Amino acid sequence: MGIHDRDYVNSSRGMGSFNDGGAGRSTMSFSHPRGWSITTWIIVVNLFIHFVVVPFSPKFYMLGYLSVDTAFKHLEVWRLITFQFLHNPSGLSHVVFNMLGMIFFAPLVEQFLGRKKFFAFYLVCGLSGGLLFVILNMLSAFTPLNILNDGFQTPLIGASAGVFGVILANAYLAPNSDVQILFLPIFIKMKTFAYGYCGIALFMLLKGSSNAGGEAAHIGGAIAGFFFIRNSGMLIDFFDVFGDSRKPKKNKSSNRKPAGRPKSSYRNYKNTAAPSQDDIDKILQKVSQKGLASLNNKEKEMLAEASKHDD
Repeated sequence: MGIHDRDYVNSSRGMGSFNDGGAGRSTMSFSHPRGWSITTWIIVVNLFIHFVVVPFSPKFYMLGYLSVDTAFKHLEVWRLITFQFLHNPSGLSHVVFNMLGMIFFAPLVEQFLGRKKFFAFYLVCGLSGGLLFVILNMLSAFTPLNILNDGFQTPLIGASAGVFGVILANAYLAPNSDVQILFLPIFIKMKTFAYGYCGIALFMLLKGSSNAGGEAAHIGGAIAGFFFIRNSGMLIDFFDVFGDSRKPKKNKSSNRKPAGRPKSSYRNYKNTAAPSQDDIDKILQKVSQKGLASLNNKEKEMLAEASKHDD
Protein backbone atom coordinates (compact mmCIF):
# COMPACT_ATOMS: atom_id res chain seq x y z
CA MET A 1 0.00 0.00 0.00
CA GLY A 2 1.58 3.25 -1.12
CA ILE A 3 1.28 6.75 0.24
CA HIS A 4 -1.05 7.68 -2.58
CA ASP A 5 -3.53 5.05 -1.34
CA ARG A 6 -3.78 6.55 2.12
CA ASP A 7 -6.79 8.61 3.16
CA TYR A 8 -6.17 11.68 5.28
CA VAL A 9 -8.47 14.37 6.46
CA ASN A 10 -8.15 18.03 5.63
CA SER A 11 -10.16 20.84 7.11
CA SER A 12 -13.36 19.69 5.45
CA ARG A 13 -15.90 17.38 7.03
CA GLY A 14 -15.29 13.69 7.37
CA MET A 15 -12.50 11.34 6.32
CA GLY A 16 -11.64 12.02 2.72
CA SER A 17 -8.95 11.46 0.16
CA PHE A 18 -6.43 13.90 -1.25
CA ASN A 19 -8.87 14.77 -4.01
CA ASP A 20 -9.96 18.34 -3.44
CA GLY A 21 -12.41 18.37 -6.33
CA GLY A 22 -10.76 21.53 -7.63
CA ALA A 23 -12.40 23.62 -4.93
CA GLY A 24 -10.38 22.77 -1.85
CA ARG A 25 -13.04 20.35 -0.63
CA SER A 26 -12.25 16.78 0.20
CA THR A 27 -14.58 14.08 -1.05
CA MET A 28 -15.54 10.95 0.89
CA SER A 29 -13.32 8.34 -0.72
CA PHE A 30 -11.57 5.32 0.77
CA SER A 31 -8.97 3.12 -0.85
CA HIS A 32 -9.40 -0.65 -1.06
CA PRO A 33 -6.11 -2.47 -0.46
CA ARG A 34 -5.71 -6.09 -1.49
CA GLY A 35 -7.46 -8.42 0.95
CA TRP A 36 -9.02 -7.52 4.25
CA SER A 37 -7.56 -4.67 6.24
CA ILE A 38 -6.39 -5.24 9.81
CA THR A 39 -9.33 -3.10 10.93
CA THR A 40 -11.73 -5.49 9.20
CA TRP A 41 -10.01 -8.51 10.73
CA ILE A 42 -10.22 -7.01 14.23
CA ILE A 43 -13.93 -6.29 13.82
CA VAL A 44 -14.70 -9.74 12.39
CA VAL A 45 -12.73 -11.56 15.09
CA ASN A 46 -14.43 -9.58 17.87
CA LEU A 47 -17.90 -10.25 16.47
CA PHE A 48 -17.14 -13.92 15.84
CA ILE A 49 -15.90 -14.43 19.39
CA HIS A 50 -18.87 -12.55 20.87
CA PHE A 51 -21.65 -14.18 18.86
CA VAL A 52 -20.21 -17.65 18.14
CA VAL A 53 -17.30 -18.67 20.36
CA VAL A 54 -18.41 -17.44 23.80
CA PRO A 55 -22.07 -18.63 23.56
CA PHE A 56 -20.96 -22.13 22.58
CA SER A 57 -17.88 -22.26 24.80
CA PRO A 58 -18.20 -20.14 27.97
CA LYS A 59 -14.85 -21.54 29.10
CA PHE A 60 -13.19 -19.34 26.47
CA TYR A 61 -14.49 -16.28 28.31
CA MET A 62 -13.16 -17.58 31.62
CA LEU A 63 -9.71 -18.13 30.11
CA GLY A 64 -9.60 -14.75 28.39
CA TYR A 65 -10.70 -11.97 30.76
CA LEU A 66 -8.12 -9.90 32.62
CA SER A 67 -7.89 -9.44 36.37
CA VAL A 68 -5.06 -8.74 38.80
CA ASP A 69 -5.50 -12.19 40.32
CA THR A 70 -5.40 -14.16 37.05
CA ALA A 71 -2.80 -12.23 35.11
CA PHE A 72 -0.25 -11.60 37.85
CA LYS A 73 -0.92 -13.84 40.81
CA HIS A 74 -1.28 -16.84 38.49
CA LEU A 75 1.05 -15.42 35.79
CA GLU A 76 -1.53 -15.82 33.01
CA VAL A 77 -0.06 -12.88 31.14
CA TRP A 78 -1.74 -13.79 27.84
CA ARG A 79 -4.86 -12.18 29.28
CA LEU A 80 -3.34 -8.74 28.60
CA ILE A 81 -4.08 -9.51 24.94
CA THR A 82 -7.12 -11.80 25.06
CA PHE A 83 -9.28 -9.47 27.17
CA GLN A 84 -9.25 -7.03 24.24
CA PHE A 85 -11.35 -9.45 22.17
CA LEU A 86 -14.03 -10.16 24.79
CA HIS A 87 -17.18 -8.14 25.50
CA ASN A 88 -20.11 -8.25 27.89
CA PRO A 89 -21.87 -11.52 26.95
CA SER A 90 -25.23 -10.35 28.32
CA GLY A 91 -25.72 -7.41 25.95
CA LEU A 92 -24.99 -5.86 22.58
CA SER A 93 -24.14 -2.24 23.32
CA HIS A 94 -20.62 -2.99 24.56
CA VAL A 95 -19.41 -4.77 21.43
CA VAL A 96 -21.50 -2.68 19.00
CA PHE A 97 -20.21 0.72 20.14
CA ASN A 98 -16.60 -0.49 20.25
CA MET A 99 -16.83 -1.87 16.72
CA LEU A 100 -18.49 1.31 15.48
CA GLY A 101 -15.53 3.19 16.91
CA MET A 102 -13.21 0.95 14.89
CA ILE A 103 -15.27 1.46 11.72
CA PHE A 104 -15.26 5.26 12.02
CA PHE A 105 -11.75 5.95 13.31
CA ALA A 106 -9.42 3.01 12.64
CA PRO A 107 -9.07 3.17 8.81
CA LEU A 108 -7.27 6.52 8.90
CA VAL A 109 -4.76 5.27 11.46
CA GLU A 110 -4.17 1.98 9.65
CA GLN A 111 -3.52 3.70 6.35
CA PHE A 112 -1.11 6.09 8.05
CA LEU A 113 0.83 3.39 9.93
CA GLY A 114 0.50 0.44 7.57
CA ARG A 115 -0.95 -2.96 8.40
CA LYS A 116 1.70 -4.41 10.72
CA LYS A 117 2.40 -1.26 12.68
CA PHE A 118 -1.32 -0.55 13.04
CA PHE A 119 -1.93 -4.02 14.49
CA ALA A 120 0.94 -3.45 16.91
CA PHE A 121 -0.44 0.00 17.73
CA TYR A 122 -3.90 -1.39 18.48
CA LEU A 123 -2.59 -4.20 20.69
CA VAL A 124 -0.19 -1.90 22.56
CA CYS A 125 -3.01 0.55 23.33
CA GLY A 126 -5.16 -2.27 24.68
CA LEU A 127 -2.25 -3.71 26.64
CA SER A 128 -1.52 -0.29 28.15
CA GLY A 129 -5.14 0.01 29.20
CA GLY A 130 -4.92 -3.37 30.93
CA LEU A 131 -1.69 -2.43 32.68
CA LEU A 132 -3.10 0.84 34.01
CA PHE A 133 -6.15 -1.07 35.30
CA VAL A 134 -3.84 -3.48 37.14
CA ILE A 135 -1.48 -0.78 38.45
CA LEU A 136 -4.28 1.40 39.85
CA ASN A 137 -5.90 -1.62 41.49
CA MET A 138 -2.64 -2.56 43.18
CA LEU A 139 -1.86 1.02 44.23
CA SER A 140 -5.33 1.35 45.73
CA ALA A 141 -4.88 -1.90 47.63
CA PHE A 142 -1.42 -1.27 49.06
CA THR A 143 -1.17 2.53 49.32
CA PRO A 144 -3.39 5.37 50.58
CA LEU A 145 -4.21 6.15 46.95
CA ASN A 146 -7.79 4.99 46.49
CA ILE A 147 -8.55 5.78 42.86
CA LEU A 148 -9.53 2.27 41.84
CA ASN A 149 -10.46 -0.45 44.27
CA ASP A 150 -12.34 -2.99 42.18
CA GLY A 151 -10.67 -5.96 43.83
CA PHE A 152 -8.14 -8.39 42.42
CA GLN A 153 -10.83 -10.75 41.08
CA THR A 154 -12.78 -8.11 39.13
CA PRO A 155 -12.61 -8.90 35.39
CA LEU A 156 -11.71 -6.42 32.68
CA ILE A 157 -12.91 -7.04 29.12
CA GLY A 158 -13.44 -5.05 25.94
CA ALA A 159 -11.74 -3.40 22.98
CA SER A 160 -12.35 0.14 24.22
CA ALA A 161 -8.74 0.72 25.36
CA GLY A 162 -7.59 0.09 21.80
CA VAL A 163 -10.43 2.24 20.44
CA PHE A 164 -9.43 5.14 22.71
CA GLY A 165 -5.88 4.86 21.39
CA VAL A 166 -7.22 5.00 17.83
CA ILE A 167 -9.32 8.08 18.64
CA LEU A 168 -6.28 9.88 20.10
CA ALA A 169 -4.35 8.99 16.95
CA ASN A 170 -7.07 10.65 14.87
CA ALA A 171 -6.69 13.79 16.98
CA TYR A 172 -3.04 13.91 15.89
CA LEU A 173 -3.53 12.97 12.24
CA ALA A 174 -6.62 15.06 11.53
CA PRO A 175 -7.20 17.46 14.43
CA ASN A 176 -9.45 19.85 12.52
CA SER A 177 -11.74 17.32 10.85
CA ASP A 178 -15.39 17.41 11.94
CA VAL A 179 -16.96 14.60 13.96
CA GLN A 180 -20.70 14.11 14.23
CA ILE A 181 -22.01 13.45 17.75
CA LEU A 182 -23.80 10.12 17.38
CA PHE A 183 -26.91 10.67 15.26
CA LEU A 184 -27.38 14.33 16.18
CA PRO A 185 -26.75 17.14 13.65
CA ILE A 186 -23.93 18.42 15.85
CA PHE A 187 -20.31 18.54 14.68
CA ILE A 188 -17.17 19.26 16.67
CA LYS A 189 -13.47 19.17 15.83
CA MET A 190 -11.73 15.83 16.12
CA LYS A 191 -9.22 17.14 18.66
CA THR A 192 -12.07 18.51 20.81
CA PHE A 193 -13.93 15.21 20.62
CA ALA A 194 -10.88 13.10 21.48
CA TYR A 195 -9.53 15.13 24.39
CA GLY A 196 -13.01 15.87 25.68
CA TYR A 197 -13.84 12.15 25.63
CA CYS A 198 -10.66 11.43 27.60
CA GLY A 199 -11.51 14.19 30.04
CA ILE A 200 -14.89 12.58 30.71
CA ALA A 201 -13.23 9.20 31.25
CA LEU A 202 -10.74 10.73 33.70
CA PHE A 203 -13.54 12.52 35.57
CA MET A 204 -15.55 9.30 35.85
CA LEU A 205 -12.47 7.42 37.09
CA LEU A 206 -11.69 9.99 39.80
CA LYS A 207 -15.36 10.19 40.74
CA GLY A 208 -15.42 6.43 41.34
CA SER A 209 -18.08 5.41 38.82
CA SER A 210 -19.44 1.89 38.62
CA ASN A 211 -17.22 1.37 35.55
CA ALA A 212 -14.05 2.84 37.08
CA GLY A 213 -12.00 -0.14 35.92
CA GLY A 214 -13.13 0.41 32.35
CA GLU A 215 -12.35 4.13 32.59
CA ALA A 216 -8.83 3.28 33.78
CA ALA A 217 -8.38 1.11 30.70
CA HIS A 218 -9.68 3.95 28.51
CA ILE A 219 -7.12 6.36 29.94
CA GLY A 220 -4.31 3.82 29.56
CA GLY A 221 -5.21 3.21 25.93
CA ALA A 222 -5.46 6.93 25.24
CA ILE A 223 -2.01 7.59 26.74
CA ALA A 224 -0.47 4.88 24.58
CA GLY A 225 -2.27 6.17 21.49
CA PHE A 226 -1.05 9.71 22.15
CA PHE A 227 2.55 8.53 22.51
CA PHE A 228 2.90 5.88 19.81
CA ILE A 229 1.24 7.79 16.98
CA ARG A 230 4.04 10.33 17.49
CA ASN A 231 6.71 7.65 17.87
CA SER A 232 5.47 5.02 15.45
CA GLY A 233 8.97 3.77 14.64
CA MET A 234 9.00 2.04 18.03
CA LEU A 235 6.14 -0.20 16.90
CA ILE A 236 8.38 -2.02 14.43
CA ASP A 237 9.91 -4.01 17.29
CA PHE A 238 6.57 -5.22 18.67
CA PHE A 239 6.59 -8.51 16.73
CA ASP A 240 10.31 -9.14 17.23
CA VAL A 241 9.38 -12.04 19.47
CA PHE A 242 9.13 -13.91 16.14
CA GLY A 243 12.47 -12.63 14.84
CA ASP A 244 14.68 -9.56 14.56
CA SER A 245 13.01 -7.02 12.28
CA ARG A 246 16.31 -5.17 11.82
CA LYS A 247 17.97 -8.09 10.04
CA PRO A 248 17.63 -7.91 6.26
CA LYS A 249 15.42 -10.59 4.80
CA LYS A 250 17.19 -13.31 2.87
CA ASN A 251 16.66 -13.10 -0.86
CA LYS A 252 15.59 -16.51 -2.09
CA SER A 253 16.45 -15.56 -5.65
CA SER A 254 19.90 -14.16 -4.82
CA ASN A 255 21.44 -15.87 -7.85
CA ARG A 256 19.17 -14.00 -10.21
CA LYS A 257 20.12 -10.68 -11.65
CA PRO A 258 17.67 -7.97 -10.60
CA ALA A 259 15.62 -6.48 -13.38
CA GLY A 260 16.22 -2.74 -13.25
CA ARG A 261 16.62 -0.82 -10.00
CA PRO A 262 15.98 -3.06 -6.94
CA LYS A 263 13.02 -2.12 -4.83
CA SER A 264 14.07 -1.71 -1.22
CA SER A 265 11.76 -2.38 1.66
CA TYR A 266 10.54 0.86 3.21
CA ARG A 267 11.34 0.32 6.86
CA ASN A 268 10.95 3.97 7.86
CA TYR A 269 14.58 4.24 8.89
CA LYS A 270 16.97 7.08 8.10
CA ASN A 271 19.51 6.71 5.29
CA THR A 272 17.36 4.45 3.11
CA ALA A 273 16.28 4.86 -0.49
CA ALA A 274 12.92 6.12 0.69
CA PRO A 275 12.29 9.42 2.51
CA SER A 276 12.52 9.22 6.28
CA GLN A 277 9.41 8.59 8.37
CA ASP A 278 9.83 11.96 10.08
CA ASP A 279 9.77 13.79 6.75
CA ILE A 280 6.72 11.85 5.54
CA ASP A 281 4.90 12.45 8.84
CA LYS A 282 5.47 16.20 8.55
CA ILE A 283 4.21 16.25 4.98
CA LEU A 284 1.10 14.22 5.78
CA GLN A 285 0.38 16.39 8.80
CA LYS A 286 0.60 19.44 6.52
CA VAL A 287 -1.84 17.80 4.10
CA SER A 288 -4.27 17.00 6.92
CA GLN A 289 -4.30 20.64 8.03
CA LYS A 290 -3.99 22.60 4.79
CA GLY A 291 -4.75 20.19 1.96
CA LEU A 292 -2.65 18.71 -0.83
CA ALA A 293 -2.45 22.02 -2.69
CA SER A 294 -0.24 23.43 0.11
CA LEU A 295 2.66 21.11 -0.79
CA ASN A 296 5.61 22.37 -2.80
CA ASN A 297 7.20 20.34 -5.61
CA LYS A 298 9.87 18.81 -3.36
CA GLU A 299 7.26 17.59 -0.86
CA LYS A 300 5.15 16.10 -3.65
CA GLU A 301 8.21 14.29 -5.01
CA MET A 302 8.92 12.84 -1.55
CA LEU A 303 5.36 11.53 -1.30
CA ALA A 304 5.66 10.00 -4.75
CA GLU A 305 8.93 8.31 -3.79
CA ALA A 306 7.48 6.94 -0.55
CA SER A 307 4.48 5.56 -2.45
CA LYS A 308 6.82 3.20 -4.33
CA HIS A 309 7.68 1.38 -1.10
CA ASP A 310 5.51 -1.06 0.78
CA ASP A 311 4.84 -0.65 4.46
